[in-house]
Amino acid sequence: MSIESVLSVAVAFVPVLSFLAALQLMDSYKLVSPFRILAAVAAGAVAAGVSYLVNSVGFDVFRHHSFAYASLGAPVVEELAKSVWWIFLIATARVAFMVDAAICAFGVGAGFALVENVFYLNLLAGNGIGVFILRGLGTAMMHGGVAAIAAMLCILLSERRGWRGVRLFLPGLLAAIAIHSLFNLGFVPPVASTVITLVALPVLLAVVFLWSETSLQQWLGDKLDQDIELLNMIATGELHQTRSGAYLQSLQDAFPPEIRGDMLCMLQLTIELSARAKGDLMLREAGFAVPRDPEIEAHFEELKYLEKSIGRTGLLAMAPLLSQTPRDLWEMHRLASGR
Repeated sequence: MSIESVLSVAVAFVPVLSFLAALQLMDSYKLVSPFRILAAVAAGAVAAGVSYLVNSVGFDVFRHHSFAYASLGAPVVEELAKSVWWIFLIATARVAFMVDAAICAFGVGAGFALVENVFYLNLLAGNGIGVFILRGLGTAMMHGGVAAIAAMLCILLSERRGWRGVRLFLPGLLAAIAIHSLFNLGFVPPVASTVITLVALPVLLAVVFLWSETSLQQWLGDKLDQDIELLNMIATGELHQTRSGAYLQSLQDAFPPEIRGDMLCMLQLTIELSARAKGDLMLREAGFAVPRDPEIEAHFEELKYLEKSIGRTGLLAMAPLLSQTPRDLWEMHRLASGR
């Protein structure tokens, strides 16, 4: 390979991977494991393959309007394909904070851009290194950036407005498609758009990371205090003085004593696991290694037993007592998976 070819490969691949690594290093809580980052990159690579197949058909159908399809049609196909993985992570409570959502979504965009650049390395060979500088520093970063923006917007809507379901993901997807389309339309010259991307994206993500980590610290402190207070009240028999205790008392005519006992056990175990997850996060943020508890599986098995014993009707009655926010579901999932 010539020196120009080596440099073309380097500028096509290195910037987006370096930025992804920098995002992971910026996360002081290290909520996203290397395995999950690799999975996101792999998902992005698959999304690129799917998009290539769909766009090949699209360009064939709209062969007389190829620029319009490239500017308006292709962004829809590509952002929908990229969104599958990060939507799955958010919907299943595997990520719940803006920081980890941004890292995972950017990883998807990075994987997409890497596969796309492999294609263009062959297609545009001999066109000079400048083309690949623009692709590696501009287009590749755009793919990761718009995906990260979309995922962060979903988390923001979930936290601030409590949105759930399909409408939670629509604003982020529409924003990603709109930014992608504007990028492809070329209203701004390629060099200028590359510079804007390289300046704006790091600043935006740095601000988001700072704000998100501050929010996480506040949430950890407030929720941990609440968990400990409830556990103390259960241990001292003072739970009846709380709204949770009063609610449990109100169920005495609807459920037999043994079911109400299981409800109390489930409430206590859920709070204990929640407090443990928050404590582990605080230790991790302070730089301490947190080994996996060998008894954690037994605790979750007990939780499953209690859920079965209480039954669907009992679980519905307990819903007001159990935290079901995305962050609460996320911490339980993380503790159960040991990541």
